[in-house]
Order: sequence, then C-alpha cells, then structure tokens
Amino acid sequence: MDHPLEKLFGSPARVRLLRLFLQNAEHQFVLPEIVSWSRINEKTVKSEVNRFLTIGLIRKKIGYLNAEENGKAERKVQKTQKILLKKVTIYTVNQQFEFYRELHDLITRSTTASRKKLLRQIKGLGGVKLAILSGVFLNREDTGRTDLLVVGDNLSKRKLDNMLAQTESELGKAVSYTIMETEEFKYRRNMFDRFLRDIFEYPHEKLINKFDI
Repeated sequence: MDHPLEKLFGSPARVRLLRLFLQNAEHQFVLPEIVSWSRINEKTVKSEVNRFLTIGLIRKKIGYLNAEENGKAERKVQKTQKILLKKVTIYTVNQQFEFYRELHDLITRSTTASRKKLLRQIKGLGGVKLAILSGVFLNREDTGRTDLLVVGDNLSKRKLDNMLAQTESELGKAVSYTIMETEEFKYRRNMFDRFLRDIFEYPHEKLINKFDI
C-alpha cells in the first residue's frame, strides 16, 4: 500500500472501487462485473460496496438481464418465445452525494498507474523500442487517438494482455492501445502518418525511447 490515496482511504481495494464508480458515473454495474473489472475478490467487493451504500455514495436498484447479458447462453420459453430474464441488483454512483464533486476530482486527478511499475511491465514484453503514454495515463481524454503506443518486435501478447487487465483495474477505466512493429513505425513516421503526428502533437510521456525522438 504505497500510494497516498491508499493510505488516505485505508486500502488499495477501496481506492480501486472508488475509481471504478467515479470514473464511470453513467454506467450501471452488476456484482460479477465489478469483481471482474476490479480484479478484487467477491467478499471484499461486497464489503466495500455495502460501505459505499451506507454512506450514500452509490445506489442500488433491482433490474433484469436476459441470459445472454448475464454471460450465459440465451434461452427462450418454448411457447411464448420470450427471453428468460434474471433479477439482479444494479449499482450506480450517486451523483447527488454531498461530496461527489470533491471526491470525483480527487480520485480522477491522481493515478494509481505507477510509472516504475508500468516501465517494468512494458520492458518485460520483449524488444520494446518506444513506449508512449497519453490519454487516461495523463488524466486527459483529449490527447490523440490512443492511451498507450508500444513499438517493438516479438512482443509477448500474453504479458501485454495481463498488463492491460491489471492497469485497467487500477485506473478504473479502459485503456486503448496501439502496437506497432519497428518497420511499420519507421515507415509511417517517414510518411508523416496522421495517427502518429496526433500522438506526438498532443500531451504525452515517453517511458521508453530508443529512437531518441
């Protein structure tokens, strides 16, 4: 527990769930989705969600999902052909909470994505020659077309997927990313590719830069 917010709020799990709800204010969550996204065990999620409910930070209501939305094969009633619905509890952040704006600003201004940790994980992907952060990593949504650009060869897809899943659970938001091989990057840069120009023209941070750009 080395992040200031984790010390302030008592646990990494609480901070992770606060980020999830506050950065997705319009989203309606069901419990399995919260567990999956946050990568926190169900018992802890239930405990923290109940804490948020008690103080009024989030609200819950009863809703219905069809079998497909609930992650199962869609089933139909033979005679009526109606899709079977399952009753579920839906959770949403309460934007009328007394300290919602202050809490939202505090949570979204700080990132749990440690640069040292990201650098270590990205280096572990293989032959990375360039890694650029933008967008959600800089707490901005107006910075180009991708949050993470990685240029390299023979990168480990498995390690990349694991890294992104963990990073998204910590940020509470999806991360858009772009992977390019070295030759493609050099070609597109020499052609003044608009996508790459956008990345370099908007605010960004270079974690790895073996091209000395």
